[in-house]
Amino acid sequence: MTSMERVVAALQGTAADRRAFTMTLSLYGAKLTSCPLTEYYTRPEKYLQGQIAVAEQCRPDILFTPFALPLEAQAFGSEIFYLDKSPPNIKKPFIRNPADIGKMKMPDIDRDEGLCYLLSSANLLADQFKGTVPICGVLTSPLDLPAIIMGVENWLEILLFDRVKASAVIEIMSVFFVSMANRMFEHGVTFIAMAMVFSNPQFLFEKTIVEFVVPALSAIFAKVNGPIVFHHGSMPIAGCLPLYRCLPNIAGFVLDQRDDLVEARKIAGENTLLLGNLEGPTLGKISPALALEKARKILENRKSDAHFIFATSSADVAWDTPLETITGIYDLVETYRGDHVQY
Repeated sequence: MTSMERVVAALQGTAADRRAFTMTLSLYGAKLTSCPLTEYYTRPEKYLQGQIAVAEQCRPDILFTPFALPLEAQAFGSEIFYLDKSPPNIKKPFIRNPADIGKMKMPDIDRDEGLCYLLSSANLLADQFKGTVPICGVLTSPLDLPAIIMGVENWLEILLFDRVKASAVIEIMSVFFVSMANRMFEHGVTFIAMAMVFSNPQFLFEKTIVEFVVPALSAIFAKVNGPIVFHHGSMPIAGCLPLYRCLPNIAGFVLDQRDDLVEARKIAGENTLLLGNLEGPTLGKISPALALEKARKILENRKSDAHFIFATSSADVAWDTPLETITGIYDLVETYRGDHVQY
């Protein structure tokens, strides 16, 4: 089976030759190709070279467009800076005072260098792998992007206490997100994934989520021309699934490493695609043997679950993660046979 066939089988719950497998290796391609990150996150052809190396050496069933969310905030005016072993980060939010949200304007997607880089990278990946490997387009949630444009505290204050301003911000975010998502689909990505922080009861009052966030997301997602994967945003999400599973175009959920897989399946229902839940950013801090043991426990837990993809949770797999750890996990997944596979 091709990777695309394997992932479609997980989505449909049909038999596969083995468990579909992926790790968030957006950053790791730069390590494999010894590419400076100032080039890797500005030149699409360099990003493509990194992901070709990921495909050849790590063999995931899903590849990712650049996991570089600050590039979207930069398009709105925030300043970013580059690190040696991590994706770019925010140096200074564009808006420092909530009273200045009127300064927020829709960026020109066709002219902004960072946005063009994201879209060109998606296009190059889709052309390179031509439907044999699914390409996941990574975007910032339209409810989370304001936090890296104006700072978490400012956005939280507006979201909780000023619905008029919050609605005005979300209107801009809606136009931007839908435009970027649909452009990515035009460029050939298979689905869109986004980390969702400002939709979790650990971060917001559930009343705010039910009355304001869910209706906003429902209206936004309905305008997207393809499937969406809802990412946990580094917080447990299993208990929140009833809030989100009926949103338009939702294809599945990435679970946090702290989520109970059995409980998540009960809550999500038998036919919902679930992904996760080996934490990616900390893989470099544990031994390959311990990483394999964690992976084995996840595979055993989900051995009869046809709607499950083994994946890393949280953000990128860290730069310092030994290649031995990544290839060892792939080898384990390739040889592991659960009840859902065909023989």
